Amino acid sequence: MNAQPTRDDALRLAAAGWPVIPLRGKIPVTAHGVKDATTDPQQIAAWWPAGARRNIGARVPRSLLVLDIDPQNGGSLAELADAAGAQLPRTLTVHSGRGTGGRHLYFLNPGGPLTSTRLPAGIDLKTETGYLVMPPSLHPDTGQPYRWEDAPPAPLTPALRELLRPAEPRRAPRSTPASSTQHASRLSTRAAYLAAFVQDAPDGTRNGRLFWAACQAIRDGHDALTFDLLEGAAVAAGLTETEATRTIASARRTMGGAS
Repeated sequence: MNAQPTRDDALRLAAAGWPVIPLRGKIPVTAHGVKDATTDPQQIAAWWPAGARRNIGARVPRSLLVLDIDPQNGGSLAELADAAGAQLPRTLTVHSGRGTGGRHLYFLNPGGPLTSTRLPAGIDLKTETGYLVMPPSLHPDTGQPYRWEDAPPAPLTPALRELLRPAEPRRAPRSTPASSTQHASRLSTRAAYLAAFVQDAPDGTRNGRLFWAACQAIRDGHDALTFDLLEGAAVAAGLTETEATRTIASARRTMGGAS
């Protein structure tokens, strides 16, 4: 028989930056659900008294998004790959304890508006307004644990990013200069490189790499989406959101003073 998650399991998640809530099965025990999620150890200790049999839920961090694949409703990795028109990258994943192939795929949140309207049936989008069941919680129907597939959260591929964007309003066609299109393409490629450079930073170099990447993005004229991507990459590398925000602000001040 599998053991129920403990207070220590919840505290470890919280210490890693995941705001947690206690669950009965998949349902929050607290009055305000996901709004009560916290990393405060005292509150977590109160939610998990000795002998408490509760699963662990966690609010999706602001730097991430989740594609929730539910085979019970027709969702599958193959359907998602077909909809995106590309192979899916390896990324941080939680496998459901139901045992039917359900999983939560965690990606870096690129910022800006997102929508699930073009996702296939059985696949949902979760952001910071939602929560998910976390390992080692037990599925209420099978008693089997949710489990991690450990990998760094990956940036969205261009195809996935496009799939999650709201449809553009229809406008009268107009010509776009080739030079403008090429410039946008170069910025997009450069943004992906900068994010990967930050996410792969060894311990002790994270702030320095983020500062350098932010300065490069400012110099090259990137838009706000790149800085959201850099912040998410820094959090995935091990910085807190506060540290990442401060480092990017420092880069803005430095580049502003140099111009």
